Amino acid sequence: MVDCADMIVSVHIPKTAGVSFRTGLRQRFGDRLLLDYGDRPLSDSISDRWRRLRRRAEVHRQAGEITASYDAVHGHFIASKYLSLGERAALCTFFRDPVERLISQYHFWLHHSYPDNRMWARMHAHRMTPGQLASLPRQRGLYRLFTAGLPMERFAFVGLTEEYRTSLNLFKAMFDIDLPYHRANTGGGAGGDVDRRERSKVRAAQRKNLAIYDAARHRFDLLCRRHSVT
Repeated sequence: MVDCADMIVSVHIPKTAGVSFRTGLRQRFGDRLLLDYGDRPLSDSISDRWRRLRRRAEVHRQAGEITASYDAVHGHFIASKYLSLGERAALCTFFRDPVERLISQYHFWLHHSYPDNRMWARMHAHRMTPGQLASLPRQRGLYRLFTAGLPMERFAFVGLTEEYRTSLNLFKAMFDIDLPYHRANTGGGAGGDVDRRERSKVRAAQRKNLAIYDAARHRFDLLCRRHSVT
């Protein structure tokens, strides 16, 4: 068990079971869970870049208040945002096969409206295919973006969407925190209607994410062995 963590810092990478994990965290921590969804990591606009810098500086200034008021934080933010909380803040995140993740996001965006999201708007305005969406720079480097390029060993906990129940068992073994099993926000496409040619285009565009995913799987397997989770 990890006995040196005062706070869980959970990075929610889109379409990797983050909503399900958030539901469990909310039930476990209640008001001691800080939700952080205002950074818009997928946006490269000047205003959103400045927003992220300001909010990161706020975390640095309020580090003591945050750790006193909360036991966990979860949301769409870049992992390095909370490094100022110190080593006793345990970085956690889930990964998913990048091809399946991208296709799931594509179908989710087809059926849900996010007019303030420039990437969503671009996808619809240009009637992009999954392969075209996968080729956008911030989609090509999505895992590196959300993990801030940190080595996989910097993450205390790594879960896999494909092995979600086992991931929860690992989380319990590591932190002695038993989260209820939920599968939320799973609609929007499992990718079954994407033909082989289009799927190949997605895979070709997701090479960088696939490399990080392989490292994440290795980290997950190592942690499971270390904590005797099967």
